[in-house]
Amino acid sequence: MSESGARHLLFIGGGLDLPVRARSLRPDLRTSVICRREVLSHLVEPEKIERLIVLRSDAAVEEWVAAARFIHQADPVDRVFNFTDKDTDKTVAIGAALGLPTPAADTYRLIAHKLDMRWRLSQRGVDDTQAQLAESAHDVAAFAERVGFPVICKPVQGVGSRGVTRIDSNADIDAALAWGAEAVKSLDRRELMVEQFHRGVEFSVECLSERGRHVVACITRKISEREHFVELGHVLPAPLGDTDRKRIESVVADMLDALGVTDGVTHTEVIDTGDAVRIVETHLRPAGDEIPYMLEKASGIDLIDALARQSAGLPALDMVIGRLESAEPNRCAAIWYVCPPTVGEIRDIEGLEEARALPGVCEVSVLRGVGEQLTGLSASAARAAYAWAVGSSPQEALERARAAAERLAFTVSVSGLPAVPADLDLGGDVPNGEVAVPKGELRTS
Repeated sequence: MSESGARHLLFIGGGLDLPVRARSLRPDLRTSVICRREVLSHLVEPEKIERLIVLRSDAAVEEWVAAARFIHQADPVDRVFNFTDKDTDKTVAIGAALGLPTPAADTYRLIAHKLDMRWRLSQRGVDDTQAQLAESAHDVAAFAERVGFPVICKPVQGVGSRGVTRIDSNADIDAALAWGAEAVKSLDRRELMVEQFHRGVEFSVECLSERGRHVVACITRKISEREHFVELGHVLPAPLGDTDRKRIESVVADMLDALGVTDGVTHTEVIDTGDAVRIVETHLRPAGDEIPYMLEKASGIDLIDALARQSAGLPALDMVIGRLESAEPNRCAAIWYVCPPTVGEIRDIEGLEEARALPGVCEVSVLRGVGEQLTGLSASAARAAYAWAVGSSPQEALERARAAAERLAFTVSVSGLPAVPADLDLGGDVPNGEVAVPKGELRTS
């Protein structure tokens, strides 16, 4: 059956609202889902899913395949999708068992396993960043002696900045390994790796691929803190000249070819060192941190809709190219995260309505509510709230987002001494390089 003739789609991992969007494009479509238990509450319109099977997080690959066979026998599946960072091995096994196309097993493996990705990109001449497994403190010390401090220690298959640490000297190694070992307890793979640290400006690249053609929909400027690289803000489109933009686009296209990506939406993180564009990692899914919604607001390009179109067997690339060519100039968006620098229970949050009423503000949302714990800026999931806004320049959009975020006041019952980092001084430009954690307003009780 051709893609355009597909009638029953199986989404591995949930798919958020993609099954809903795909059905809106093709009312004849039926959608089924196999997902982990913790994903269940995030499903959109679960009552419209034909068959929904929920498995334990530690369920074996064979159990996932058995669940897919059950669905396939009851109602033959035409295509299998996974738009998450997890369970790609199950997706490949399901595709093979049902005789259905999925991204190649090699592509999924290279994207999920950051060390394997490093080796492939080096082999293909795309990026020769050095990296190796970090099995002991001695391994890390020897690696750092060879390439020079600082170095980065992180899980080989991590998400959300969990377990990522910058190591500036031998004195930091034991703490970094302990931090990484704690983070991987909740991951499918437990290995840690160490790699070269690159100084420069960090971006993410949002790209749509279709039948081997790649189009960059947007380059986003990323702002992260320096120790665990938790993202504090994003600005799009990034303030770049044509030369730098084309350099980044070219490297990302070469990377996608090297990893065997032919279709779908990808979110790739890069660092421009000035001398080279270095790949940090890539994901076979849309970006998080509200970036797709900011992009749609700023340019009219809806990458989630494009992915839904591809899922339904419809073309999307030419539509995105057309919207790129007709996008309104001087329309920018930015997001800023609230990261209270303390540990304790949230007792009260003030300023939400005031923040939402500020000029250009599109959304202000709380990620950690009253009664929940602040745990310090340890990973993306530890952030407390965010605000995003639009403006006529990157700086205006960022200043509006920060102004809204700073209207929020958290009252916290402190269980530890709060850190007091420096405020971030924007000056006249978007921040460049390493930044300190913004202080924000915090009341303790």
